[in-house]
Amino acid sequence: MNEEAAKLLKYLTKTARQISHGRKPDPSAIFELTKEGVYPAEITELAESFGMMLVKIEAREFRLKQTIKELERLNKELQTARAALASENRILKKNLRNRFSPKEILCKNAEMKKIVHTIERIADTPLNVLITGETGTGKELIAKVIHYNSHRANGPFVALNCAALPGSLLESELFGIEKGVATGVEKRIGRIEQANGGTLFLDEIGDMPLSSQAKILRVLEEREVERIGGRKPIKIDVRIIAATNKDLKGEVTKGQFREDLFYRLNVIHIHIPPLRERREDIPLLISFFLEDYCQRFGKGKLKLSSDALECLVNYSWPGNVRELRNEIERCVALASSDTIYLEDLSDEIRSYFPGQEKSISSPDDFPPDCLNLAELEKKAILKALSETGGNKSEAARRLGISREGLRQKLHRYGIFS
Repeated sequence: MNEEAAKLLKYLTKTARQISHGRKPDPSAIFELTKEGVYPAEITELAESFGMMLVKIEAREFRLKQTIKELERLNKELQTARAALASENRILKKNLRNRFSPKEILCKNAEMKKIVHTIERIADTPLNVLITGETGTGKELIAKVIHYNSHRANGPFVALNCAALPGSLLESELFGIEKGVATGVEKRIGRIEQANGGTLFLDEIGDMPLSSQAKILRVLEEREVERIGGRKPIKIDVRIIAATNKDLKGEVTKGQFREDLFYRLNVIHIHIPPLRERREDIPLLISFFLEDYCQRFGKGKLKLSSDALECLVNYSWPGNVRELRNEIERCVALASSDTIYLEDLSDEIRSYFPGQEKSISSPDDFPPDCLNLAELEKKAILKALSETGGNKSEAARRLGISREGLRQKLHRYGIFS
């Protein structure tokens, strides 16, 4: 071996050792061996090849360092985002707890106060709850108050309307399904598993098919669920709150509801009275809905006239709190002044007001001897409304007054359209 080859071999060995130990090799020696005319061609070509390899290694190390820096930057951003998300999550959960606090249930009614007291006592227990009451009374609201005031508040609240799905779909929605049960079917986790560690709210449970009732009973007794097509039961930790507008005892008698399931669910029974049986709560609810929808619609503060409030308090509310909320939402959306008058209410609700079953009376309804000034003005207003087909703007123009002036007169005389 000549001197140049020995020198190159020694350098290559040293360089390989440096690279294996993560150290940067000294390129000066290799550059020396690439000088033309100084060393044999074979040595020069080998040195050039090795030099190119070193350049590629350095380039790769540079890219690697840049990648590491970018990953470190992204990791820092991820940690910041994770901390922000955790903080936001804590705030959201705190807001949910505040929103669904028993203290936020607006009531003066004695029965409702008993319900609030019951919720405070049983919320943090593992007991199943059955909530009954007419449609629109707020059964899901009560279920959420129970959940968010229990030790399960950090877990999920999962709701399912049992009346919204046919039996076959209801079971797959409840229990989940394994992949390959049928052609094209993918694995899906059911609502019971989704609620693990939290609360499962089964609304309208009185409409659940008997076959599904048997499976729910097994979930309650065994604390495990088996997906459709599955062979292995899955342990779950779920509190069940059920709700219905039916008389479940009557359904048991008729054979439409399992007696054993009824008693498993009816550990704590909360019955929400209809709104017509707690009229003292109506003004509180109206005030809350007014403020809420004024904020949502970007409107200033609104109030109700005494007649409008009296009408709302005395109405039968077959749709309960949901119907009242919808009525206030409608009134706020259509309000053209800072006061909601009797004539602003829906026709059905307004007609419930004593003596207001009719809409626009005919001018001929008044006897000829009713010729005092007020009656004449009322007759003129009715005539204008009759001739304009109830168009208030056109009637006001014909009467020579503003539309708001007409509105106030209509209110004064108890004329509705």
